[in-house]
Amino acid sequence: MSTSSPVPESFEETFCAQYGVPPELYGTTVLRLTLYPHARWLADMSPRSFLAPDRDFITCIGRLTRWRGFASEAHQFQHLPENRRFWRRSLRLRVSVGRMRVLFSEVMGGTAPARPLESSSREEIQSGDDSLAAD
Repeated sequence: MSTSSPVPESFEETFCAQYGVPPELYGTTVLRLTLYPHARWLADMSPRSFLAPDRDFITCIGRLTRWRGFASEAHQFQHLPENRRFWRRSLRLRVSVGRMRVLFSEVMGGTAPARPLESSSREEIQSGDDSLAAD
C-alpha cells in the first residue's frame, strides 16, 4: 500500500488561508505589509514599473514551500541593479527583506528574526485596513 505524502503548500497559499486574503490580492497585500512604512504610499501612487522588482520578489517568495530558498531569493533581490539606486537603497523606497523574513516566519513557522514585524499587521489585514498607517 503506497501512501503519498501531501504536497506542502506554498507561502502564498498558506498566507492567503491564514489571513483570509483572496489569492488575487496576495501580491498587493504582501507588498503593503513588507514595504518600509514610509514607502507605503508607493503601492498606490508610483508607476507600476517602480515597484516591479518588489512585486517579482513577492511572487518568488510566494512560490516557496519552506525556508530553504528564502536566503537565495532575498540575496538576488538585494543585489538587483535597480536596488542600487539612491531612492531604493538609501531612501529605502522598496520592500524590506527583514519585514518579509518576519512575515514568512509568522506564516510558515521557523526561527523569528531579531526585529519582529509589528503584531498589529494580522489584525489590520483581518479588519480590512490596507493603509497600514499605524506602523
